[in-house]
Amino acid sequence: METQHVFLGVDIGGTNVKIGVINQEGVILEHRQIPTNVHRAPENVIADIAAAANDVRAPLEAQGQKILSLGVGVPGSIDWQEGVCRLLPNFPNGWRDVRLKEQLERHLELSTFMINDVRAITLAEKLFGAGKSVTSMIMAAIGTGIGGGIVINNELLIGRDGSAGELGHMNVEPGGVVCGCGSRGCLECYASGPAIAGAALRALVQQNDTLIRELVKNDYNKVTAAIVAEAAERGDQVAKDILTNAGKYIGQAMANVAVVVNPEMVVIGGGVAQAGRVLFGSICKTFHKTLQIIQSETIQIRLSELGVLAGIQGSAAWGMKMKSA
Repeated sequence: METQHVFLGVDIGGTNVKIGVINQEGVILEHRQIPTNVHRAPENVIADIAAAANDVRAPLEAQGQKILSLGVGVPGSIDWQEGVCRLLPNFPNGWRDVRLKEQLERHLELSTFMINDVRAITLAEKLFGAGKSVTSMIMAAIGTGIGGGIVINNELLIGRDGSAGELGHMNVEPGGVVCGCGSRGCLECYASGPAIAGAALRALVQQNDTLIRELVKNDYNKVTAAIVAEAAERGDQVAKDILTNAGKYIGQAMANVAVVVNPEMVVIGGGVAQAGRVLFGSICKTFHKTLQIIQSETIQIRLSELGVLAGIQGSAAWGMKMKSA
């Protein structure tokens, strides 16, 4: 039987780590998920990841398939060339200067390549999802924060240190709300999941008449972007206004990037982006209204196509790409 070359991908999150193997077409052949357990020392977490990766790879290797590389999607700032975590903001002590590549290579004996997690998802959407028919695209992933990625002439834009595409930290309100990054007025302060939930909480405190209150049964701790989206889908005007406003910020930011990049497509992903029509509609309307210098109607705006395992596909694809470079 002919040996099939396959590629291992790891998507590290603050709560869970997803691990899987893809073929050259991006099809996931095996996968599993383990808790990240970020309260443990980094070397222990990495050992857990390596053990799970070995569990995933074992049945495929038993069938004669050969794993050529490991790609790792990391939720934060990394030195992708040195294979070092610089700052993972949702991890204790930020995992500063953790030599992730070196440790995983020692455990797994595979060439290992690191990439930011949202850049990995962007690559997956380009190769296997919404963007596979175009040569240039920009992506925004809207969730707890807002990440992004840029593809130009079929190449994922990485930048000097791997941070190209950090759309969530574009300034949309000079002198505005203080962001976790230390700056003021960043996009994710106005349009991320927590920002949308925060706007809903302010509306509740102001005693606005809204279905959101009924949906959370007056327990304000239950207010989320998903609750706001549900209220909007059911016609609640306060919820619709909140999502429309968030969509305006995202649409304007994406239009600003589009002026520079001139993409064929804009892809909107992340858990919040899938929450309903109001937010997506506002993004599209604002994007086309803002973008006058180029023909915005020729730029497709689409929701992401890949699901929760896109991080595995993109990370593994990054390893595949770098191994063959």
